[in-house]
Amino acid sequence: MTLTLPYLTQTLSFDSDAETDSFLDNHKIATYTYPPAPVQNGPWKSIKVLPPTPLEDRVWDCKKAHAGCVLGMNKYRVVDLKGQVD
Repeated sequence: MTLTLPYLTQTLSFDSDAETDSFLDNHKIATYTYPPAPVQNGPWKSIKVLPPTPLEDRVWDCKKAHAGCVLGMNKYRVVDLKGQVD
């Protein structure tokens, strides 16, 4: 499953895609799938580096980020024991 970065920005109520990307990066779950590189019809491959994908075109890969999300949720797990002795 994948979600676009603008959709995450709207769902998580961030002000911009940059804030959403920063949030994902701080939690180490900024895993994106990138569109395939353009195909060239010649025997030679291009050696120039493609520019980074703009934020509004990025697609977050939920499946790859799942393990990081679980680790992040475990940091905030609260256990309350009933019948505690002070």
